[in-house]
Amino acid sequence: MAVMPEEVKQLFTDVPNVVFATARPDGQPNCCIVGMKAVIDDETVYLSDQFFKKTLANVQENPKVSVVFWKDHAAFELYGTARYVNEGEEFEAQKAWVNAAFEKLGMPIRTKGGCFVKVEQVFSSAPGPTAGEQIA
Repeated sequence: MAVMPEEVKQLFTDVPNVVFATARPDGQPNCCIVGMKAVIDDETVYLSDQFFKKTLANVQENPKVSVVFWKDHAAFELYGTARYVNEGEEFEAQKAWVNAAFEKLGMPIRTKGGCFVKVEQVFSSAPGPTAGEQIA
């Protein structure tokens, strides 16, 4: 596992949305936008599922994923392994804050589950000479 640097965790938290990339076992890619997300610890992020369809099918067959996010001139890409949860204590904790956030926004949306992504590699995606370099 890779330890995410503080600047990576902070940007992940600060951006309103991230791009969650998955692939079928035959290699067909899929990306979706996720707004309900959290840093769980130095090696784990959580992405809430309200509308995963292809994404969920992909994760169940091929848990290798990527998460991309950026703001201004800072950009990062996380590579990792996703574990989908939709029940149990671990999920209930995530469900509580996600559903409360939607309620606060006045949106009648509820979480169905989510992915805990164990981060295995972190790359810089910012423009310039370090673009594409692994940083963790």
